[in-house]
Amino acid sequence: MLEKLKYYLEHYKQYRYIAAGLVVLVIALLFFIQPKQPENEVQEKQGTEWNHKDNLKNNDNDNKMQSNKKDIQNAQNTKSKKVMVDVKGAVKHPNVYEMSDTQRIKDVVLKAVPTDKADLNQINLSEKLVDQKLIYIPEKGKNASNNLATVSSGAPDNSSATQQKVNLNTAKETELTTVTGVGPSKAKAIIEFRESKGSFDKVEQLKEVKGIGEKSFEKLKDYFTI
Repeated sequence: MLEKLKYYLEHYKQYRYIAAGLVVLVIALLFFIQPKQPENEVQEKQGTEWNHKDNLKNNDNDNKMQSNKKDIQNAQNTKSKKVMVDVKGAVKHPNVYEMSDTQRIKDVVLKAVPTDKADLNQINLSEKLVDQKLIYIPEKGKNASNNLATVSSGAPDNSSATQQKVNLNTAKETELTTVTGVGPSKAKAIIEFRESKGSFDKVEQLKEVKGIGEKSFEKLKDYFTI
């Protein structure tokens, strides 16, 4: 009885080893026969990923270029323009100055060099410049409103409320230069004519002054009296 039992145990033990070997063999076969992804599909997938990255880079570059174009356009739109400004009154160099419309009254007044008597407190130095602007710098102790125009733009107002006519027979050079269109050279010519003739008999005699013709006279006649 014992011998039969030993025989069966040894016999089934061999089958157990065989069964275990078969299981290992089946697992190995399943691993090796598993379908692999084709190489061309892998390359295609990688190519798609690279193309996506390239597209992102290109879009980023396009956005930067568009932003740069907008910055350039904005800079061109804000480009300054030249303006002509006439400065008179208590300055050492009364003249017509070529400036930029982005500059302030302070900039052109510094160019004209205010005298020691200049009262800059009556002037808005922070105001932006515009073309054909007349800036009159008053002297200390004098009211700017009594002059031709402290700051005006465009054609002057001929009303007596905003301007005071200049007397050709008594005006000094600084007073004469307060008139639009009369610079230091014309002011000196007026004084020389007055001294040579004794006085002006009528405003029309301005046409006899050197440097003042018919056209200039038409622009100046309303500013003078005798």
